[in-house]
Amino acid sequence: MTGIMEESGHLMDNNLNILEAKVLEAVALIKELRAENIRLSGRCTELEAINTDLEDAKNRLNHELGDSRQQAEAVEVYEQKRKEIEDKVGDLLQKLEAIG
Repeated sequence: MTGIMEESGHLMDNNLNILEAKVLEAVALIKELRAENIRLSGRCTELEAINTDLEDAKNRLNHELGDSRQQAEAVEVYEQKRKEIEDKVGDLLQKLEAIG
């Protein structure tokens, strides 16, 4: 019976050592994951700030694009009016030359 008790005690010690190693491994992994989580949270904050800046820039550029389109339309209207005036002046000059 002493042999069985010794074997049982040895088996228990071995299982306890295995359990201890696994718990220590789990604790180390938890520490690594916590550190990684902190790093990723910081990176997430950085990316959110970058995203906000990009959204602001996009909105500003869209506003500028709208303004530029309005200006282009106005230039087109003025160009059409300039062309009409040029044609009328040309016609009037031809009429004056025909008279004189």
